[in-house]
Amino acid sequence: MTEKLQHVTRILQTLKEEAKERKLSPTERQKTLETLKVYGRDPRNCDPLFTTEGIETLGKHGFDINADDVPSAREALRCLANALLVVPKTRQMFVDAGLEYKAAEKLQGALVDDQFLLARILFLITYDTTYNTGDADLMKLVEDKKIEASIDEAIAGHAARCSSSSKSPAPSAMDDMALEEILKLMFNFSHYVKEAKNGLFIKSVPNMFTILQHKDLSPFPLRPPITNLINALLNIDLTKCQDSDFPPEMRLISTEKLIEVLDKSIDPQFTKLGAKTAENFDDHGKPLITLLHKVIQTADEGVVNKLKVRLLPSIDERNQPLGKGTTLPARLLQLTTSASTPNTRESISWLLFELSGNDAAEFINNIGYGYASGFLVTHNIPIPASSFDKNSGTRQVNPITGQTLDSEPPVDDPFEGMTQEEKEREAERLFVLFERLKKTGVVDIKNPVETAFHEGRFQELPDDEEEDSDDEVEGKGKGKQ
Repeated sequence: MTEKLQHVTRILQTLKEEAKERKLSPTERQKTLETLKVYGRDPRNCDPLFTTEGIETLGKHGFDINADDVPSAREALRCLANALLVVPKTRQMFVDAGLEYKAAEKLQGALVDDQFLLARILFLITYDTTYNTGDADLMKLVEDKKIEASIDEAIAGHAARCSSSSKSPAPSAMDDMALEEILKLMFNFSHYVKEAKNGLFIKSVPNMFTILQHKDLSPFPLRPPITNLINALLNIDLTKCQDSDFPPEMRLISTEKLIEVLDKSIDPQFTKLGAKTAENFDDHGKPLITLLHKVIQTADEGVVNKLKVRLLPSIDERNQPLGKGTTLPARLLQLTTSASTPNTRESISWLLFELSGNDAAEFINNIGYGYASGFLVTHNIPIPASSFDKNSGTRQVNPITGQTLDSEPPVDDPFEGMTQEEKEREAERLFVLFERLKKTGVVDIKNPVETAFHEGRFQELPDDEEEDSDDEVEGKGKGKQ
């Protein structure tokens, strides 16, 4: 038996006896639990800690006997959180001991430090336990211990701290950590509790958007807690939000913030060579695009119009082929064809299609046939012939590129400056190339010279030009002999 194992065994025995009869001072008890916490970070030679007896002993110190000793109870919770994290089998031991009900009860009105630990513990038991397999009733836990009310209260507290006046202290690092754990717990509970009535966590939606609005955005904001907020909102039925709690003007402001997150998540200098930016967005951007889908489906006309203005190309962008600039619509179009965005390019196309009223002709008019065709063909959406006749406002538009016709550069005549003989040689060369291509069988192609002949588009040369041309060819032939 190693020294560490011996020490862990002695500590657990001490804590077990302490649960029956108090002998240690609060300071000694806290220090003992703190030592066990440090040992428990590395599961090697800590076997007694990861047993049913070890978990139950820590449960007594975390939930029962230390009501008047908050520091010791908190250390016990840290030991439990570490154990459930590093040794998954302890999660079922925790559930078998009925400790999840005590954790849920303790979450009510918990301070931020305890909120962090309790939310993490409850989050972890949704994996590798009977709650995860469906053998245990998670909804019963939610209803019996009022977890929804506890989480709503916690979210409201975080929103109040985020939106408080500048004189109030800014949210601490522990505030952010606790918020992340609460949001992760909210996501899992709303995912597994499908039969929730009246919309689980619906009361938290306005406060969640309040938190989002007051978060400073980094150059690439798709990281916690922003990603946690987005993920948690995905599972909530936004249609059940009442205007009295979440008025239209607040929905518009919240949508603008989501667009700002999207804008900052795609490097403004992104081009088709910007693989790093594309990969970062592809790893984290799909939930944000999915949330914008949900917003469109539940939003009023004002919100939808705001999304159209910000995400669809404007008339000013049509001075060049769509997708060539650095605006947000241009960057989104670039991502729809990027090999570095297999997870998000389809979602972006669906989002733009929905903003086009799910109308194929309008979709082509908005983003150009070049970007729209692949999506439409993949999803067997018919392409109406009328889409090629559409205009953008009062200006004629190239339906393929989306560029206005009056902005397109003039096309030079490739035969300009060539003599008649040079034109004939070029035609003969093209004829030979098309014949070779046709013989390969790779593509079914008709020689354009042959087509022109059948359509009667050959031009008869005057006799003198033909004779002169023949003489030149004959002369060149004689010279070669």
